[in-house]
Amino acid sequence: MIPFTRAQARDFGALLAKCATGRPRGPGPPVHVRVRDGVRTLDAIAPSGVRLAHTTLAEGAPDARFLFPFEVPTACAGASDEPVVLEPQSKTRATAHWSDAEGRRVLPVELLLPGKQHELPELPALAPVKPELLVALHECGRTTARDDGRFALSRVQVRGATGMVIGTDGRTALLWAGFEFPFADPVLVPALAVFGAKPLANAIDVRVGHTVEYLVVSAGPWAVWLPTDAKAKYPDVPAVVPRRTPTTVELDPHDAAALTAALPTLPGVEHESRPVTLAVTTDSRACVRAASDGTVKSVALARSAVRGSAAQIALDRRAVLRALALGCRTVQLGAPDTPATYTTADRTFVVAALSADLVVPDTAEPAPTPTHKPERSVPVKPDPAAPARGDPPNAPDPLDLAESLRVALAEAAATAAKLVAALRHSKREKKALATVLTGLKQLNLGGAP
Repeated sequence: MIPFTRAQARDFGALLAKCATGRPRGPGPPVHVRVRDGVRTLDAIAPSGVRLAHTTLAEGAPDARFLFPFEVPTACAGASDEPVVLEPQSKTRATAHWSDAEGRRVLPVELLLPGKQHELPELPALAPVKPELLVALHECGRTTARDDGRFALSRVQVRGATGMVIGTDGRTALLWAGFEFPFADPVLVPALAVFGAKPLANAIDVRVGHTVEYLVVSAGPWAVWLPTDAKAKYPDVPAVVPRRTPTTVELDPHDAAALTAALPTLPGVEHESRPVTLAVTTDSRACVRAASDGTVKSVALARSAVRGSAAQIALDRRAVLRALALGCRTVQLGAPDTPATYTTADRTFVVAALSADLVVPDTAEPAPTPTHKPERSVPVKPDPAAPARGDPPNAPDPLDLAESLRVALAEAAATAAKLVAALRHSKREKKALATVLTGLKQLNLGGAP
């Protein structure tokens, strides 16, 4: 029996590892091989409950079924299409043969006894869908949170009725629309890296189907069975997207490329939120600013078109880089505390605003220069006897009068301070004398003088 080729074993192991949620622990799951009616199916169930299957033709091969440890395809894996031959000796023992650069290889295999849980469910009716679904599932999965809280933010939502795939971690959200699904209900599925793996990258024939327990996505010979979660809650992400925004920036491709190159080098990268400020000035210019330790640098978006009013918002530069990588170049800004949205034809990437304290003001614009610089003067109440303006030149100068008044006030303040000190001293003496007289009366040694 030929369970797989060396290249298929390599790809199966790589894809199965990416079907795990979180960090893989323990040995890999057993691999089930079944040949029936000239069709060979290779499948395994990841610890996450995700099932991976690979189906090829096996014309002339007798019907057979084997279950062996995950280490077997790992040991046989290679880059060639050299077939691996499995020869059973008993119900629990077999031998695997293949060839590589070192010659003929032989591997003893301990077979396992398959149970009902290893039976591959019957495929549901699969409907064709745009190949971009694989990218949408991968990118939305990258946008999810690691852990769940009140909502199942570690999962991806597939909305059948609206043809949308959604992922969010509570700070950013990706909505990928434009699909036609053969079901209407929204379903929650695990966020997996498998849909971004190389063996699926060039798949053209992509199909999707839905059962009570699974959402099945097939791509060529591969099929991924995603267990659905009907009990978990998920937020209404589309309702968070602002419908009307007063400011729009259409990023020019050259500006987007320059910004992508500059963002990792701008100041403030050591900050936990890695903030940058996206600003639109009153004269319809856009730029991105960042600051650290008094150093401010900016990237002008001179080629980009701006519509609407002036605005500025602090964003996490990692989220901005992600939006640019997704090809979202239409930026919409609203109030300072509302999220910014980066959009393209079928994608919307929502980025929550950081604290307004992280907004970097524009220090490049000079402060307005006053037209008249007033002289410093001390306000003095006019003296009725003082000569008015226009009196003879020998009339007293008001500034001299003010200075004389200041000196007189200072002398009066000094005299008052001396009087206060004298009074305090006098009070202390009276208090001490009263204390002595009181003591004398108690001792019957004298009376009041």
